[in-house]
Amino acid sequence: MKNRLNSQAGMRSGFTMIELIFVIVIIGILASVAIPKLAATRDDAKISKLANAIQTAKSELSAKIIATNNIPNDAADPVQTIKDYSNTVAEAVISGDATVTNEDTNSSYITFIDKDSGDQCKKMYIKGNKNTGSVVISIVTDTNNTAICKGVNTLVPDTSITVGGTQVTY
Repeated sequence: MKNRLNSQAGMRSGFTMIELIFVIVIIGILASVAIPKLAATRDDAKISKLANAIQTAKSELSAKIIATNNIPNDAADPVQTIKDYSNTVAEAVISGDATVTNEDTNSSYITFIDKDSGDQCKKMYIKGNKNTGSVVISIVTDTNNTAICKGVNTLVPDTSITVGGTQVTY
């Protein structure tokens, strides 16, 4: 009796090659389903981040213009003034999601960018009118070649607001 128990205990234990192949196939199937979903989630996060930055920057800029009754383009350094007026714009410039450019003495613009492709998704123009003391903030579609830009363009419509004195007109 003792010999028979010893011989059974001496048998090799473990997985067969077929069992291992099945496990590898199942893991491969799960990975092929999960990886595209994770990539789409990453794109959705980028779209939300850019769209939120655009909307927040518009609100911050208009609030600061009303609070200070100053047109950013009148400053000695309009680009820096725009960054000072909006923390969102300053953060987007640092992270590479936006650039700020001064066109002339009356106009500047912020370009919101899909960093991966370099496509410019939206531009926010800030045009001051020294005669009326008002500022027009316009958001326009720049390009929409990438999925990120297309997503941002569906979430953030092209709009224009006028900020002057103590009011904002949409």
